[in-house]
Amino acid sequence: MVFLGKVSLDDLPRYYKTADVYCSPAVSGESFGIVLLEAMAVGTAIVATDISGYRTVLTNGKEGLLVRPRKSKPLADAISCILSDKELRSGMGANGIITSQQYDWNKVARRVYDYYLEVLGKRNVTNPADDEEKSEVLV
Repeated sequence: MVFLGKVSLDDLPRYYKTADVYCSPAVSGESFGIVLLEAMAVGTAIVATDISGYRTVLTNGKEGLLVRPRKSKPLADAISCILSDKELRSGMGANGIITSQQYDWNKVARRVYDYYLEVLGKRNVTNPADDEEKSEVLV
């Protein structure tokens, strides 16, 4: 285990990629699991605490393992489990890449746009991103 201190944003993907497992033992305060998605994007298996912000992006047993917050033994066991099973680690990493792709900004923007159309009851309105020549869209 290596504690690096502050790492530049440009270097983060490289560090995530070289890790055998990414561990995030947060106990609260994570409204969304962006750090988990960053690790998933490069295929790193994850051990994280089972808090609401992390459950939104990580499925226990699929991209990694979720453990109860403030419980050191289950956390250590989950890390050991992933480190000792290369096939499991590799599979979780591959699943993480697929999951992280669902959070691509273009896909997220499209889902938000579609949601607004659904709320407004206008499902057949043209998406401005589909036609760059249009200067405005009336909904």
